[in-house]
Amino acid sequence: MRKSGPAPPEGKGKRFSPGSQAHLLYNLALKGALILAAPAWIPWMALSGKRRKNFPDRLGRRLDRIPLPAKSHRVWIHAVSVGETLSAVPLVRALRERLPSAELFFSTVTLTGQEVARKALGGQVEATFFFPFDLPGVSGKFLDRIGPQVVAILETEIWPNFLGECARRTIPVVILNGRISERSFRGYGRVRSFIARVLTCVTAVAMQTEEDARRIVALGADPGKVSVTGNMKFDVTHSPEAVTPFLSWMRNEKEGGGAWFVAGSTHEGEEEAVLSAFGDARSVNRSVRLLLAPRHPERFEAVEALCRRRGWEVLKRTQISGERGERSSPIVLLNTVGDLLSAYAAADIAFVGGSLVPKGGHNILEPALFGVPTITGPHMDNFREITGIFTRGEAVMTVRDGAGLSRRVSEWAADPSPFQEMGTRARSLLGKLRGATEKNADLVIRELSRRVGETP
Repeated sequence: MRKSGPAPPEGKGKRFSPGSQAHLLYNLALKGALILAAPAWIPWMALSGKRRKNFPDRLGRRLDRIPLPAKSHRVWIHAVSVGETLSAVPLVRALRERLPSAELFFSTVTLTGQEVARKALGGQVEATFFFPFDLPGVSGKFLDRIGPQVVAILETEIWPNFLGECARRTIPVVILNGRISERSFRGYGRVRSFIARVLTCVTAVAMQTEEDARRIVALGADPGKVSVTGNMKFDVTHSPEAVTPFLSWMRNEKEGGGAWFVAGSTHEGEEEAVLSAFGDARSVNRSVRLLLAPRHPERFEAVEALCRRRGWEVLKRTQISGERGERSSPIVLLNTVGDLLSAYAAADIAFVGGSLVPKGGHNILEPALFGVPTITGPHMDNFREITGIFTRGEAVMTVRDGAGLSRRVSEWAADPSPFQEMGTRARSLLGKLRGATEKNADLVIRELSRRVGETP
């Protein structure tokens, strides 16, 4: 792994730890912010079922749900939400294979991330749970309960109290698959001296690109700790157990010449465009069917209502058992979490959401894994590097708006051959970009062996 970056800014060597001046000032500012913002965040939390659901967990009120450690080698892996969790799945499998005697614990922040983790990692980890709030004393309760020898954090999550508690216990922390967007870089840059102190708590940093490495070094990371290992999202896999009855049902529905248009991870404002594109495609080819997968579970009912208002019959995923001969409909609403990858496996063309509206886009690598021709909108800021690589390789298609989406999907419905060629290029390109997961697993195992004084 190649080291990268210039000398760090001022702040290097000034450690951040519980009781230090920087730590006390951070918590004083945090307390003040919580008090001042209470009229906003308390209703925001109270009115959201999903936020209320994990609130006690993140305060450490349900630690008894996390099993006590039983082995000497323990690794805590943290991923924020769905995207990070999916990119962590190959890493967990690699660690499970290479560290058969170790215990693996997995945390997320979001409820949907937790649901995906439980479904994708069942049997692979000792426990999945919610990451603690970055409040004084809370992180320490979790660390004492789990007692990890190594903590692996995906995608540059910087939580000062948590990292400080790890440093106090001399627990090595590795940042894996790290990235820093231009927006985050500007934000962190406003408190660069503080961030530099916090980063002294991190043992090793594996960034996705040279630019990400340059940015984290500029924020204060020790260049000797920073490496560039690539993007683990390129290592997305489809395990044999993911060949579910639902996937088999979708494939059976294609018998006789049917075709699936899968619109994945859609946001408010995109479903209307998807339905218009679907309607136009159906006017060209009546065998086209739509699988519509809203990004957020709380929108399932609203999206179903929208489809019905537009005159479409809808079949919900939860109404499908996978048996042959079940009733069918032009639109299937994916009202479950964790089935989208299987849906892409059966797709003939895909639209990846969060991209017609300014949400930053979602992962185009999942349909690419199956050679599915993929369309996105212009807002792919969260996947700028990946989208750029695939665009240059003519392996993804970008449209400017809903009209462009309708035009492209109609062209596919009339003649899928050029689109199939694009999907083939995407699968081939993805195969050339793999390898980051093994490098990151090497890093975790290296730090674990240093911590326990032996090769696990």
